[in-house]
Amino acid sequence: MALIVVKGTPQGPTQEVYFIDRKDEFFLIENLTFPHYENPNRLLKDTVVDGELVIDVDPKTGHQQLRFLAFDCIVWEANNLMMRPLMNRYGRLKDWVIAPLKKLINMQPHLRDKMPFDVKLKTMELAYGIDKVLHQDLPKLTHGNDGLIFTSATAPYRTGTDPKILKWKPPSENSIDFRLELRFPPLSDDPSEADFYAKPLFVLLMHCGKEGEQFFDTLEMSDEEWLERKERREQLDNRVVEVVWDSTRQTWKILRFRDDKKNGNYRAVVFSILDSIRDGVEAAELIKRSPQIRQAWKARAQAQSSGNKSPHRHQQESNSRQNATKSPPRTANPPHSKSPPQSRQVPQSAPSGTSAKPGPPATVAVNVVGGNPKTKGKKKKYSLAQVGSVAATMKRI
Repeated sequence: MALIVVKGTPQGPTQEVYFIDRKDEFFLIENLTFPHYENPNRLLKDTVVDGELVIDVDPKTGHQQLRFLAFDCIVWEANNLMMRPLMNRYGRLKDWVIAPLKKLINMQPHLRDKMPFDVKLKTMELAYGIDKVLHQDLPKLTHGNDGLIFTSATAPYRTGTDPKILKWKPPSENSIDFRLELRFPPLSDDPSEADFYAKPLFVLLMHCGKEGEQFFDTLEMSDEEWLERKERREQLDNRVVEVVWDSTRQTWKILRFRDDKKNGNYRAVVFSILDSIRDGVEAAELIKRSPQIRQAWKARAQAQSSGNKSPHRHQQESNSRQNATKSPPRTANPPHSKSPPQSRQVPQSAPSGTSAKPGPPATVAVNVVGGNPKTKGKKKKYSLAQVGSVAATMKRI
C-alpha cells in the first residue's frame, strides 16, 4: 500500500511517498513524484493507493525490474473512496493517479532513471474472460502469480478479510500460511536439555486471533533437506511459512517463507483453504462456465441500464494478493488424490450395528523440550491426533 502526502517546508511544499507493508511498517520512497491530474505542476496529496511490489524478469535477457502494480485507490486528495464500488475506485486510480504520472515521465524522461522502481496500473479483466486470462495473459507474466482473484465490481473496499473476494488456484497449488516452530527431542542422558543436533519436530501453529495460536499439524522434512538447511545455517524456527499439501508423501511441504507477515492465516481462512484443496475447482471447470458467466453479466448490465438494481458483478485479476476467504463454487467429490488431514478431527469408530457418535479425536500427549534459547529447558505439551505423519513423528520421539 502506498501513502502519498504533502508537507510544508521552508523551501515550499514537498511530496512524500511511503510504502506500508503487512506489518504496518512505513518506508519512505525517494525520487517518486505523483502530480495532480489537473495540473502537472501541482503535487498530489493525501492519497492512499493499494497495490503490490513485484520483480519482473525479462525471459530473454534475465534483467530484473522492480515494479509497483497499483490496483485500487482507497483515498484520493483526502476523499474517502472506500464505500464507492470498485469500478469507480479503479477508474480514479487509472485517470487521476497513474495517468498523470505516466504523462509526467513522458514529458521528462530523465525522471524514470531516478525512480527506485516502475509504477504501472494492474490490468483487470471481466470474469467471463477466464480462458484468455489462463491461456494468454498468465503465460506472458514476467513475475510469479498466486492464482486469480475474483473481486466484486460493485462492493466497497474492506480492510482485512473481504468475504466478497473469491480466490482461485488449481487445487494442487493451494497453500496455507502457518508459524513454524521447531521442537527438539531431549538428550538421552539429560531429559531437561534439548538435543539440538537431532532432527526436530516441525510444528505448524495456526493463528486464532485473541485466542493465540493452536497446534494444527506437523510437516515432514527429509533428512537430506534438513541437513542442507542446517549447512546453510538457515533459520526455520519462529518464521511464518507457506506450505502446500504433498498428496504423494501425504504431508505438508515448505513452499516459501513469508517474512512479510506477522502471523499465519487465521483459523477460518485455514479451514476455507482446506475445503478448496479437498474439493477444488480445476481450470477446465471455470472455462466451461464462462459462457454462463457472460450471459449473467450481460443480463445484469441490461437490467442496470433499464434502471433496475443490479446484483454484484465480479472482475478477476492474476496476482499474489494474499488472504482470501472463499473458494469458487465446487462440484461434489471431484476425482482428486488423497486429501490433507482436517486438523485433528478424527472420526471415531462405532460397534457394528450402532451409529457413530461424535467425540474427541484420538490423541497422544507428548512432552517436547523447547527448541530455542528462550524456551530451552521448558517443556510444552501437545495433544496430537494419531493419524498419518503425525503419529509417525510422535513415535520417533
